[in-house]
Amino acid sequence: MSVTESTAQPAHTPAGTSGGHLTDDHAEHPAHPSDWTYVKVALVLGVLTGIEVFTYFRSVLDWGRLLMPALLVLMAVKFYLIAAYFMHLKFDSKVLRRMFGMGLALALSVYIIALLAFQFFGDWA
Repeated sequence: MSVTESTAQPAHTPAGTSGGHLTDDHAEHPAHPSDWTYVKVALVLGVLTGIEVFTYFRSVLDWGRLLMPALLVLMAVKFYLIAAYFMHLKFDSKVLRRMFGMGLALALSVYIIALLAFQFFGDWA
């Protein structure tokens, strides 16, 4: 048997296979949480949304100056929970998490600047 015959792959073996097994160039993904974790996150999101809707009714409780910061905090927490769990960023690399963190900071900044430009805060700011 010559050297070329012993190292050549059979004609029926596809490229990128080794011994009948496909090679995987991607790293293993970490285990994702259970379905119950997603249900708990959805329940928390529902409660946070309920709190946001509750703030609409001023006759029940007058939030005064705390209304806008409370809504911004609720918005940021909901953004984090959705991005972390339902978009699986909690299980991705730190670069993607930082990119979404910068997106959140940019969104908050633009939102606050727009509210200031329209004098939404009135005497608050």
